[in-house]
Amino acid sequence: MQLKFILFAVLFCYLIVLKLHAQNLYPIEKKGKWGFMDTYGNMQIDFKYDLAGSFNEGFASVALNRMPCLIDVHENRIIDTGLYQYIGPVSEGLCSVMDYKFKRHYINESGKIVLSLDPEIYDAGNFHSGWAKVGKKKTITENKFGFDVSNLGYAFTYINKAGNYMTGFDYDDVEDFNTSIARIAKNNKYGLINTKAETVLTPQYNQIGPFNEGVACFSQNGKYGMIDTTGKITIPATFELLKAMSEGLAAYSEKNKFGFINFKGEPVVAATYENVSPFSEGLAAVQINGKWGFINKAGKMIFQPMFESTGYFNEGICPVKMKGKWGAIDPSGKVLIPFEMEYIGYFENGLAEVQFRGLNLYINRQGTLWPLLK
Repeated sequence: MQLKFILFAVLFCYLIVLKLHAQNLYPIEKKGKWGFMDTYGNMQIDFKYDLAGSFNEGFASVALNRMPCLIDVHENRIIDTGLYQYIGPVSEGLCSVMDYKFKRHYINESGKIVLSLDPEIYDAGNFHSGWAKVGKKKTITENKFGFDVSNLGYAFTYINKAGNYMTGFDYDDVEDFNTSIARIAKNNKYGLINTKAETVLTPQYNQIGPFNEGVACFSQNGKYGMIDTTGKITIPATFELLKAMSEGLAAYSEKNKFGFINFKGEPVVAATYENVSPFSEGLAAVQINGKWGFINKAGKMIFQPMFESTGYFNEGICPVKMKGKWGAIDPSGKVLIPFEMEYIGYFENGLAEVQFRGLNLYINRQGTLWPLLK
């Protein structure tokens, strides 16, 4: 019995390590074919696929001869080509697929169908917090000038892994449960629902933004405020425009100029800028006379406006653009990556996507391009 337990523990640890390794494989394209490299720029899966998605939970959806299949980190085919015309990413152990009769299913990590959806379901999303977004087509009939006019529309709800729907197909749109709360839309109004199928906020606002740091922007009668995850108004809708909260501050607009407010709705940085980006790692990009610089949370200018465009700081590095080319700086303003790129994305796990001389590659903090293509 003890030996069996040890073997099981070893196997479990191996699978965890395998999945973590797979998360650090990056899709890369060369001459119209896709492969995967590791964080050191070494090619782990050669350039052979027509398309390649990112690894998620140890699996990636790829296309071979223009037909999708699902592979693991060792290129074992969990789902072979020719079975489905669409294969989504694995999420919470399941992936959404569509067969050649346009029927939707969910497949487990062994490639087995565990849930087949009704034929009327045209859209089946990924599982988040135990629920997946599903949609079906519906006919919308309106009376115009005394005539009934029918148009194609869509209706949405959620489904769990047992195949039970959360509600009827009552909504014009729903979003994934990236937290325990999700936005729902009905009759061009937005509300909130939770994973217990409880309507937290009846659809009533013209717009609700994504939640960040426990609050979300909403609009009503042309003005913006903020609500919390219970639907309670934390900042009344009195602003021209609000952006998402980030590091305790949210951008606001007053007389077409931007500044920052705190959780109480109090101005912390006066609205004097043409545009602003969210705070990240203590700094925010601000625009003056068409150029971008950076301020701190006290509103002090750290880098004078000199950049044509900027990203935001992540992992101590930020993409910035000068004279039509992208480079990257650290919080002291030191140039870590010279201004030679056509594009630089945001850094995650020490790497960022770049475009260099027409090639889509990756770059590390030291400015080394991966993979080193021959």
